Amino acid sequence: MKRFLPILAALCFAALPAQAVPVDPEGLIRPDLLGRALAALEAHRNEVNPVHLVIVDYARRSSEPRTYVLNLNTGHVEESFRAAHGSGSDPDHDGFLDKFSDVPGSSASPEGAYLVAEPYVGKHGKSLRLDGLDPTNANARDRAIVIHAADYAEPTFLQKWGKLGRSNGCIVFSKADLSTFLTDVPQRTLIFVGK
Repeated sequence: MKRFLPILAALCFAALPAQAVPVDPEGLIRPDLLGRALAALEAHRNEVNPVHLVIVDYARRSSEPRTYVLNLNTGHVEESFRAAHGSGSDPDHDGFLDKFSDVPGSSASPEGAYLVAEPYVGKHGKSLRLDGLDPTNANARDRAIVIHAADYAEPTFLQKWGKLGRSNGCIVFSKADLSTFLTDVPQRTLIFVGK
């Protein structure tokens, strides 16, 4: 099945309106993950803002950029960011996500497709709520799985520890990266979290 995912990705992308451009020609995103994200985009095409697609690749270590903002008009990755994952997904804190979970109280990161919902100001400052679209992340809003910034995602933390810290399941950026994300990624953008 994996060898057919790049073909599926191309077919899904071609099915989107006005999309006659290659997707991720630089090859920054793993083809199997890109294929699943584009399939999710196609499945939710009537619900999403069709300008961007955000893909979070939790197969990469937290020390690496692993959140990609894909421009659907050009096919190019506009930006990539480091992102922290949940402590329940990485019990040995080695910087790699070992497992996904959407169980309340698990402090794990859930996988699947999300819609970027409304911005708000909470205990971590400016943040974005997320609505889970799949059975694997249906509890996201109830669990307060959101996008926010934290000190454990800052470059200074990475320099000291060689990896980012862990969240309670949220997607966590540095303050500078969150500011860029908030500016460039509108509400109702689809985010696909996978590994």
